[in-house]
Amino acid sequence: MRTLIVLILLAAPCAASAQHAGTPQQQAACRPDVLRFCRGINDDYAVADCLRAQMGRLRHSCRNVIEGR
Repeated sequence: MRTLIVLILLAAPCAASAQHAGTPQQQAACRPDVLRFCRGINDDYAVADCLRAQMGRLRHSCRNVIEGR
């Protein structure tokens, strides 16, 4: 099973110019869950860890991204 680290473009104005991994579609799939469960986390790897910790609560589209589907 491959590991997929999702790095989300957060909705902060200063983050708009930051480069993050993940396609725009992957970012869009997880942005609501990041804002709901991982707000205030600025480190991309910590965001990915946060999302994994919330796996059972994530929206289906974000869960698919995290699981690499």
